[in-house]
Amino acid sequence: MFITFVDDTGGSKKFPWANTVLILLNLVICLKTASRHDFGEILRNYGFIPVQPLTLGILTAPFLHTSWGHLAANMTFLFMFGRAVEGRIGARSYLLSYLLCALGAEAVHWYYNQGSALALVGASRVVTGLGTMYLLMFPWGKMKWVFSFFGVPLFEVPSRTLFVFALWAGLLVVLAYFPFDTLKNAVSWLNVPLLSNNPSAGIAWRAHLGALITGFCLFFLVPKKASK
Repeated sequence: MFITFVDDTGGSKKFPWANTVLILLNLVICLKTASRHDFGEILRNYGFIPVQPLTLGILTAPFLHTSWGHLAANMTFLFMFGRAVEGRIGARSYLLSYLLCALGAEAVHWYYNQGSALALVGASRVVTGLGTMYLLMFPWGKMKWVFSFFGVPLFEVPSRTLFVFALWAGLLVVLAYFPFDTLKNAVSWLNVPLLSNNPSAGIAWRAHLGALITGFCLFFLVPKKASK
């Protein structure tokens, strides 16, 4: 059983060219890099690595994805939230917000993982920041919880943006600060790798939390157009 959600809120009628360009850029980069035999070297050169924070990776890491599944998930949510956010703040402010959400996430990730040599990549943390802005812009926007079984939709439950993101924010806080090491030690007798707290090999939850905070601040700092 899988639970996802879809946006049912009407966005701006103006074509979201900035969001579209970002999605296409992510797509092209994944096409050119994900299948290369030297992808590990690409991660080292263009990913965000905490032990070497002031490199080109602070700008390029949000555009690198480790697989097509990784890319598809992030671009789905970027398409869902990004077009509406761009419609409210304009293309230039949207591009700046995209960059600042990435930098805010990387700053928090660096703070908690200064000794890590593993690359942080992917746009998911940016999507979290933009999603936070979307929530604050459309707190009562219509959304749907879609319950499916291996891709086959079973039924839908109407919801609101506020409820969806409240759950997401709660999960971020729990996953960012939950003592996974204690849990891993408790179940170590099973000799099964149930959990991993590797901040770069999986989802960097604290980086997502940093993006959430950045998106919250940007909502109040970036001028917005009147909603239509």
